[in-house]
Amino acid sequence: MSEIGIVGGGLTGVMMAVTLSHCSETVTLVTQAPPTAKPRHDDNRTTTIHAAGKAMLEALGVWSQLPKAAIPVTRIMVAEGPIQTGRMARRQQEFGLSWQDADHPMAYVVDNAALLEALGHALAKRPVTVIQPATVTGMELVAGKAHLNCTDINLPDFDLVIACDGAKSQLVAASQLRKFTSAHRQTAIVGSLALERPHDNTAFQRFLPDGPIALMPSGDHLASLVWTLPKQTAETLLSADDDVFDQACNDAFGSHLGILRVVGKRFGWPLQPTWMPKLGTDQLLFAGDAGHHIHPLAGQGYNLALADAAVLADCIAKAHRRGLSAGHASVRQAYQRGRQIEIAAMTAVNSGLNAMMSYAPNPLAKLAGMGMTLINASPAKNLFQSIARGGVLARANLLDGRLPD
Repeated sequence: MSEIGIVGGGLTGVMMAVTLSHCSETVTLVTQAPPTAKPRHDDNRTTTIHAAGKAMLEALGVWSQLPKAAIPVTRIMVAEGPIQTGRMARRQQEFGLSWQDADHPMAYVVDNAALLEALGHALAKRPVTVIQPATVTGMELVAGKAHLNCTDINLPDFDLVIACDGAKSQLVAASQLRKFTSAHRQTAIVGSLALERPHDNTAFQRFLPDGPIALMPSGDHLASLVWTLPKQTAETLLSADDDVFDQACNDAFGSHLGILRVVGKRFGWPLQPTWMPKLGTDQLLFAGDAGHHIHPLAGQGYNLALADAAVLADCIAKAHRRGLSAGHASVRQAYQRGRQIEIAAMTAVNSGLNAMMSYAPNPLAKLAGMGMTLINASPAKNLFQSIARGGVLARANLLDGRLPD
């Protein structure tokens, strides 16, 4: 028997296994594909890691293993509405809301492939058992232990199972716990853009009537694109040739970075933000997209997963000090308390702001734009900057750069 079983071998599952190996001697990672599998050569997706997440990955020995340096984000600039031309462009500052701190980056942009490789190196050094290939279809309780139903192999029983198998988690579906999922009205186009002008380590976000377009610095004259659009419009642009797509990007974002040109493959991700009132049940917890799937406009999805692991590690370490196993009900209760505020806040803010800008009548959208201008001149701006760095709405040892006690 193993104390902890983690289902899912992606970025969240491998990170969770590395993290929990620092507070449990028997951790098992159950995955369909090898966690160190080579990514597709045309996969240019990136992940944004906030400052607290970087401190966590440094403490876990992951950050030093990155084969490619992360790109720091030292400035965030936000614009409301389509690009202005003529007299309006001269009278109005294009990006009316901005944060800047050259000495202490707020976030870092990492290639997904590089992050998974670094996590794989860290995993190989930890006492984690990897079982693969294994297709988990559900879970049942047997004599107070978690037994995973698997079509490929017989698995050991666990005191605690953590589902890290994504937004379409079989374990979440089998649990029959309530979850609230938005209708699929928008799709995010993800890709890489070559920039005519340098990005100066700045993350850009422009709120448009159809959805926000965001550019994150990802290399020399390169930016990662996340563009939210109505699903039919997104499908049309995903199938368009590069010239048509380039023109659409330039028309939407504007000329602040010069001419934008797409590089490599484009990906489409159906957006259906999901929130669950309960993050688990007996001997089962949910983490990452399995437990919460938020709108990508702030780039906080993986940071929530990092905080899930950091908080859970502290909960398990505390239970062990009391002589309890990871499967004790107190662990689930503490994890729920430790995560509910940040997850609810991030879900509400991201979905609400996107809905206000994308679907609201024009006067309400204009009011939201005025709100951004007011934030730029108010003390609340410092609070938003602190939240962007991480470790404010969720507190844990690893988010402060310390291993669990």
